[in-house]
Amino acid sequence: MYRIVARVLVVEGDAVLRAGLTASLTEAGHEVESASSGQAGVALARASNPDIVVFDLHLPDTSGLELCRTLRAPGTKRPSLFVLTAANEEADRVAAFEAGVDDYVTKPHSMRELVLRVRALSRRRATSAPEDDLITIGSIKIDRAARRVDVDGASVELTRREFDLLLRLAERVSRVQTRDALVTEVWGELADSGRVVDTTVKRLRKKLGSVGASIKTVRGVGYKLIVG
Repeated sequence: MYRIVARVLVVEGDAVLRAGLTASLTEAGHEVESASSGQAGVALARASNPDIVVFDLHLPDTSGLELCRTLRAPGTKRPSLFVLTAANEEADRVAAFEAGVDDYVTKPHSMRELVLRVRALSRRRATSAPEDDLITIGSIKIDRAARRVDVDGASVELTRREFDLLLRLAERVSRVQTRDALVTEVWGELADSGRVVDTTVKRLRKKLGSVGASIKTVRGVGYKLIVG
């Protein structure tokens, strides 16, 4: 049995596969719960605070991407997200990673490989747990729990939306985030998504002062935060 144990939630519409995943992950030493739909998965996640959620992109009642965004919403505990799906197009993988997933495996899959990947995720979580609430990127320090941002040791006052936007970029440092993905995670549904993101980034750069230029514009796509 593996020494690294995590609380794992499996969200899978196929009953046979769901049972197989539950059995294999339990045998590997994990504490496993399962759900057959997105709504049931969200309810279980909120009740039990899993470390890792393994889910399909195509669920009976919702898309896996919507489940991902719900689990990544501001103010929630942030489990590691593991996609197991038959969707194997590049566009599917890109959309999933932009939505915040940590790993992606396509069906048909090796159960042994999946168990090892879940083990690797649990190891990374165990290693980073003491610093989980603190992100440091160059001279920028972001404290999730306190919702505080410091630059060169000085506190920077941000609005809720500014903080959430910076946090999303920092959690995926050096990776491009589309305007649509940012607006979905930070604001929800908005008609003029591009303008509200651009305006908020402009204010955020100004407030961050000398490190504001670390937020780079990717023309026609969105933004990314680089290590300054």
